[in-house]
Amino acid sequence: MIEKIKNTIIENKLLSIGDRVIVGFSGGIDSLTLLHILCNLTEYKLDVWAVYINHSLRPSENIREEQLLEDIGKEWGIKTHKVTIDIPGLLKAKPDSLELVAREERYRVFKEFRAQIHADKVALAHHLDDQVETILYRIIRGTGLDGLAGIPIARDGYFIRPLFEVTRKEIQEYAALHKLSWLEDSTNHKLIYQRNKIRLQLLPLLEESYNPRIKDSLIRLSKLAGAQRDFMTEMVTPFVAELSLTTADGEIGLKLEGFLKQPFYLQYYILKQFLLQVKPDYHLETAALEHLLEKINQEKYQFKAMHIFKGIYVHGEGKNILFSKSRQALPRKEMPSFPLTAPGLNVIPDLHLQIHIEVAPPPEDWSQVSNRLIYVAVSKLSLPLQIRFWRPGDVFWPLGGPGMQKLHDFFINVKLPKPQRKEVPLLVTADDQIVWVLGYRLSEKFKVDQQKDQVWCFTVGVSN
Repeated sequence: MIEKIKNTIIENKLLSIGDRVIVGFSGGIDSLTLLHILCNLTEYKLDVWAVYINHSLRPSENIREEQLLEDIGKEWGIKTHKVTIDIPGLLKAKPDSLELVAREERYRVFKEFRAQIHADKVALAHHLDDQVETILYRIIRGTGLDGLAGIPIARDGYFIRPLFEVTRKEIQEYAALHKLSWLEDSTNHKLIYQRNKIRLQLLPLLEESYNPRIKDSLIRLSKLAGAQRDFMTEMVTPFVAELSLTTADGEIGLKLEGFLKQPFYLQYYILKQFLLQVKPDYHLETAALEHLLEKINQEKYQFKAMHIFKGIYVHGEGKNILFSKSRQALPRKEMPSFPLTAPGLNVIPDLHLQIHIEVAPPPEDWSQVSNRLIYVAVSKLSLPLQIRFWRPGDVFWPLGGPGMQKLHDFFINVKLPKPQRKEVPLLVTADDQIVWVLGYRLSEKFKVDQQKDQVWCFTVGVSN
């Protein structure tokens, strides 16, 4: 295993002699093994820092993980650092996907601390099984060819994944051989998380009943997809340069005449690379990119203005499409309602919103359910469902409340500023009853109150 990791480091130029390396430390077996290996790569003379991020989600476990960090630092003679971020508070202030917010905050912390201590690399403990699970997850929720490439072994010039070509089993054998003591994250076994269901249920089923080498097949697929992505990126670079323009006001534009002459498949990659110029390091979901591409080809020189992701406004002007950072809101009349498929993954590009609806058992502990998701009794719903916005006269029975009240009064009670009230999405039934004020409250009328109820779980996130 060690030789395999050394070859990965050399072939991908992940480390140089004397590098100062931050290791993302969670207390689990993967990050502890990575830390142990890097500390023992004596030929590289690394200056290793173990950094632990407390997400404020598992208080009792967080205490033990911080203690393990301190013990490891003293025992192995390495520098340690811990940071606490209030994920529940961030979600309360701005409802979103827990996984997305936690990931963004982790990367923010790593970037800031790297700059603070002038570190050369940030090492993360993703391994081959993580890659397999990521590819399956993306296939299930919907992805383009590039998404099949999965997690990159390195990114941004300093995030690296030295364990990328070793398996979970090899890591477990290494930890046992070196008598490493780690802590288990209790959420790793909760089936309310789709990644856990993939790891604990779907992959074992695929291996047992369909293909015992399914992991190898998916890894081969990811490598081919990565090679195809790299080839297309290089191929379209001259097209992007030729079709780009910058206005006197600093807006970046796309020349439609030349763009529309290209084959649709090439347009896809040109637009994708072009959007990276507009907002670097911002990942646009495949569904949102396809929606924008279809809209360009349908409307051409009569392109109607829209938001494509946070803070970016796109509009037509003559024979060009311009992208700006204007915060001008789209008129609500242009997006009155959006039908949903249930169950299924629904991406609403105009709102940079995604809603995942799936059959799921009720949670064991309702107090752990965040404002970003709800569980609903299916028998109480009138289908199809849709997303719309506040209208005069809307009424709603907030979960736990004494009865029906005006939505206007509910917004006042939760201290939502008046300008924001018309921007809050509402999940409504076919007969226009409010099921959920997204990010705020479920309706009492649609709660799960019997074990025999069939239950749908609704999860809201950002589609970018």
